[in-house]
Amino acid sequence: VTINDSVVAGVKIDNGSIFKKLRGEKGSKVNLGIMRGREKKLRKYTITRDVIPVKSVDVAYMLDDRTAYVRITRFSARTYQEFMEAVRPLSEEKNMQDLVLDLRGNPGGYLEEATDLLSQFFPEGKLLVYTKGRFEGRNEYKSNGRARFPIRNIAVLIDEGSASASEIVAGAVQDWDRGWVIGRRSFGKGLVQEQYPLSDGGALRLTVARYFTPSGRCIQRDYKNDDDYDHDADRRLKNGELSDASMIKLADSTKYYTGMGRVVFGGGGIIPDVFIPIDTSYTSDYYFEIRQMIPPFASRWIENDTHIPLPKTLDAFLHSYQISDEMLEALVKHAADQGVPRNAADLSDCRAELKLQLKARIAKMLFGDEGLYAVFNDDDPAIDKALKVLRSGEPVARK
Repeated sequence: VTINDSVVAGVKIDNGSIFKKLRGEKGSKVNLGIMRGREKKLRKYTITRDVIPVKSVDVAYMLDDRTAYVRITRFSARTYQEFMEAVRPLSEEKNMQDLVLDLRGNPGGYLEEATDLLSQFFPEGKLLVYTKGRFEGRNEYKSNGRARFPIRNIAVLIDEGSASASEIVAGAVQDWDRGWVIGRRSFGKGLVQEQYPLSDGGALRLTVARYFTPSGRCIQRDYKNDDDYDHDADRRLKNGELSDASMIKLADSTKYYTGMGRVVFGGGGIIPDVFIPIDTSYTSDYYFEIRQMIPPFASRWIENDTHIPLPKTLDAFLHSYQISDEMLEALVKHAADQGVPRNAADLSDCRAELKLQLKARIAKMLFGDEGLYAVFNDDDPAIDKALKVLRSGEPVARK
């Protein structure tokens, strides 16, 4: 409501102006006046400004007594360092042997961070990716031989939002039969661009080469038709590719072979070894509108619902805490009060998912990001499949 006694609510101020008022020198203070929900009393807080780190490794924890889970949301300038810092205690203190690397929705980023990470999975000198263009010679990137942790088996999770550096990681793991790639066909972004400044302050990005996986597959999907390229995600959904692996169109001309002789296909993106269909049972507008209200609603509910004791450990929370019908009904009523009227049919379809979202949000409040992802992963078919193939001990080359 207020920032340093200046009113910012109800005065038609834009977000940029609010951010400008909030920002300042590190160590300086800013006074905030906050009003929650229907409270009539203004709460006052004094906040000390500091640099807010934006991490690319969201969470790292043990799924079971030997399998670690690491989620990387993008490949930033510190991703490799963050990965090493996150995995070290899991390896040294919790006996990590296998790894589930979650790159779903990861749009890519720094190539060097991806290749440094890949070096943890391969001996020195292994080809990880190469670039080649019409006027650019072949430029190879190989593993550096500085693997620190004894990672035995790997499962890499990808989907239609995994692009660029994420595809380089998945492609190298797949081409060398180093582990399982699980999920849905990746985005298909594999262009090398150089940037040239323009006199008006703008810049021109010129494509000079493409990325290729070790087997020779081009990661970049076709972009001759601009309209098809821009609407590829919609096309995949409509033609059934996201729900049925058999709907992925594959040409014999895009056939390649892994190090152990498995057939893999190029033509744009990485096609997983194990397909996980997208769940479209709760994609209604009603679900998306009500889901946005869950974080503040869950916070208020926990603050006020003091008569129900909360589990003290994450493991106990996962196995014993359940979202009651009463809580879900309160959320639905709250949404209706906020202008999202009850839709019985849509509510029936997304009921279980809303309960999952509520439980995950409460877990985050109690146990941080590990709690949030632990709840989601406990109900994730891709995680379930990853654990099954890793526990089976079956070599990926036998697929």
